[in-house]
Amino acid sequence: MNIATLKVHGDPEGLADVRDGLPSEPHGDWQKGDVKPNGRVRIDSGFYVAIGTEPNPAELLKQVRFYLGECRARGIHFERSDVDAELRISFPTEQGADSPTLDLSLADMTMLVEMGINLSITA
Repeated sequence: MNIATLKVHGDPEGLADVRDGLPSEPHGDWQKGDVKPNGRVRIDSGFYVAIGTEPNPAELLKQVRFYLGECRARGIHFERSDVDAELRISFPTEQGADSPTLDLSLADMTMLVEMGINLSITA
């Protein structure tokens, strides 16, 4: 299943400000000093927001556009000094299967830049 997640991390005050305006509740969070599964210690606090899951990459991209559009309409942005955000899109594939195609438009890329969101795509 293709998955889109927003990872937001930074200072607690900035995170609280962003979290209050999000269109949905985060599904996981952590605090500065928490130990990661690999044994390393987290250097800041943060949370994950599930944006969507969809087998069709084009439909997943529609969900991402809708969610980020709603964030923008609510005045949420991440180009602040106390918070960082990353849109993570994952396409798990079977061995030997073709990797799916994700067609981001110039408008999509512009929205990510204007909102201060990094992009990570994995297969």
